[in-house]
Amino acid sequence: MDNQSNSFSDATGRYAKSIFQLANEKNILTEVEKNFSQLGLLFHDSADFKKFVTNPTIQKHERLKIIEFLSTKLNFNKFFVNFLKLINEKGRFFFLERIIKDFFSILSISKGEIVADLIIANEISDDRKNEIKKELSQLYKKDIKLNFSIDETLISGSILKVGSKMIDNSARSKFNRILNNI
Repeated sequence: MDNQSNSFSDATGRYAKSIFQLANEKNILTEVEKNFSQLGLLFHDSADFKKFVTNPTIQKHERLKIIEFLSTKLNFNKFFVNFLKLINEKGRFFFLERIIKDFFSILSISKGEIVADLIIANEISDDRKNEIKKELSQLYKKDIKLNFSIDETLISGSILKVGSKMIDNSARSKFNRILNNI
């Protein structure tokens, strides 16, 4: 896993690696993956949750109550709950979103997948997303975990990030290059 471009040596990477290794050792990786997915959806769907995680004025004991409530409501694994409590106690709860991202990168690497991000200007169909994923899998000769996101400021085109490589084929980028050459 360390032979990839990201060694996960920063704080978020170390936390993600720790929970990954613990979950793997305890044979609860599937449960922890599900728990991280649930939190990822909360980040995506709830501005209030994002504020809760990043707000430095929330006291640790107040955040702990909310962690316990969410853990019960979402039926989190006890090791996962202890992990959330630990990062809260250490004052690192604001790292949670990055820890989630790093955890899924580590998980993908362990599965032999390549993680890629495709930023597009407009929504595309699921069939088209599957075609793109299949083409990238054939190109890289590995399974691709492809994350899609929309950025309307691209105007048209896309930005593809695979590991440390980025291919910017957006109209915005092309327009900026033209402006820089004037």
